[in-house]
Amino acid sequence: MIMISSKIIISWTLILLNAFQVDPDYTTEYIGVYRGNSLFIQNPYQNESSDYCITKIDLNGRSLKLNYQLSALIIDFKQIDLFSPVAIKIFRKDSLCKPIVINPDAIFYHSNFRFKKLVISDTLLEWETQGEHGRGDYLIERLYDGLWEPIAEVKSTSKFEKSTYGITPVLVPGANKFRIRYDFDNDKYLYSQELDYEYYPSPVIFNINDSFELLKLSRKAHYEVFDAGSAKVMEGDGIVINISKLKEGDYVIYFDGSAPAGFSKKN
Repeated sequence: MIMISSKIIISWTLILLNAFQVDPDYTTEYIGVYRGNSLFIQNPYQNESSDYCITKIDLNGRSLKLNYQLSALIIDFKQIDLFSPVAIKIFRKDSLCKPIVINPDAIFYHSNFRFKKLVISDTLLEWETQGEHGRGDYLIERLYDGLWEPIAEVKSTSKFEKSTYGITPVLVPGANKFRIRYDFDNDKYLYSQELDYEYYPSPVIFNINDSFELLKLSRKAHYEVFDAGSAKVMEGDGIVINISKLKEGDYVIYFDGSAPAGFSKKN
């Protein structure tokens, strides 16, 4: 049987080359971590077809805009954060040509540490790891307006064997994206894969107690309260809102940035 192509899988634990698989699409895939260096790929010229071997390269699922009519291609990992996971998929014309990655060590990371599992729900972001390096920290980040912002920090248990961690995630209605950074050995760190989550919470229902001092919500939510002049007078997170200091009058309240509702405050 003729092997159509080989898929090289380098475990994202980044220790060594560990598998070959038949792939009918004439592709080769490398998985690793961006370590700050560009990746150089030799693109053989085929005399028979008067063309170059590589037809396309995908980086983390997105096609790269490269000039594929060159004998050497460079992947510079623009907009990829240092020590983030990278998956490179090389598409070639047929089984006869074989691109060569000149410096595969550029995306190797010699570490036994790995994120084994990441799961998320409305109330829990949980991750499982193995191979922790002594004392370390986990920094949980959320993508907001195109920038990664830290939302929580968790101390590691410093166990080489399996460890499990979890936090209550800060969610906004619609699309949410998270990642976790493991900091160890003072200046070293590794990122988890990015985790996407669609969040569509149930509507907030509220009522006011008889003394007009408390708003009781049907679920925990972020709230913003505006007076009749559209000035923001309160903001916070919770399931009970103390409105005792508000002046008598009419107000509008927003839950999670949407679903405005009105209420009247009496003294």
